[in-house]
Amino acid sequence: MKLLEKLNTKPQAFQRILGLKKEQLQILVARMLPLWKSAEEKRKQRESRQRKTGGGRQYNLETLEQMVIMVLLYYKTYMTQEFLGWLLNLDQSNVSRLINKILPLIELAADPEFVTYLAKAKEEFAKIPLHERTGEWETFLKKYPDLREVSTDATEGQCYRSADNATQEKYYSGKKKQHSLKTQISASFTGRIVDVSSTVPGSIHDKKLIDQEESVKKFPEKTVQRFDSGYQGIKDKNPDHYIVLTIKKQRGQERSPLEKELNRANSKRRIVVEHALSRIKKFRVLSGLYRGAIAQYNTIFRSVVALLNFKLANPVTI
Repeated sequence: MKLLEKLNTKPQAFQRILGLKKEQLQILVARMLPLWKSAEEKRKQRESRQRKTGGGRQYNLETLEQMVIMVLLYYKTYMTQEFLGWLLNLDQSNVSRLINKILPLIELAADPEFVTYLAKAKEEFAKIPLHERTGEWETFLKKYPDLREVSTDATEGQCYRSADNATQEKYYSGKKKQHSLKTQISASFTGRIVDVSSTVPGSIHDKKLIDQEESVKKFPEKTVQRFDSGYQGIKDKNPDHYIVLTIKKQRGQERSPLEKELNRANSKRRIVVEHALSRIKKFRVLSGLYRGAIAQYNTIFRSVVALLNFKLANPVTI
């Protein structure tokens, strides 16, 4: 692949175009290799397959690294699949098939603990007797440091207007004045994203989404959870959890100096989730007009989040 050969000579361009440094890509591909081999073996041995193992047309891209680069290039730039095919000397249908095969493996390889991290931590915390939780909290955090403090917020991505009137009304966001998809994340004070909600129509309010997902209850009661003013009422529904909420200005009244100071302090801590959302939006598939199937959007979102967590856990200095 001439594109890879050219990128290898320009490390800074490599990262800007693909979202990963060369060394990080090599680590990711090494993790994905056994997953890819297992998936291919399963595909070739399925009962409905009519060709013998090894039969059929071979992939035009010779290595898994080249396939991963193609997927990263697609989601970082979000060019059309047809144009990407011309760039890599592939048919559009081949591009589409490879993306669908590689995408599910990215999350598993980039952040293997992402799916089970919260559930496993919550289960372990629940085993600690109630009268011992205060004393054992610091010990617990040594194993799960990202659960000391998290900030939660939602983001919207634009999607096409459906031709069906009922569907288009469902996805129309009055806040954004466009048809959109909404996804919520929770980021720890370290910058690691520890939870991603399901993706819902943009018309659904942030507070309703967090209630549907029961996001607060995913965390131990002693985890500090920070929210903005759009989540009013969340404390009443989760009295056992440590929730810090931006104080909303009451109609006809001014915030007191203490309330303003508390809000500033909360905003300074919550900036971590804003930075996380900013990093997510650098992948143009999640920042521009989404052209794909709505059912696949959440898988793409989670894969991008896993890549960001992977970069955080595997820093490489040039």
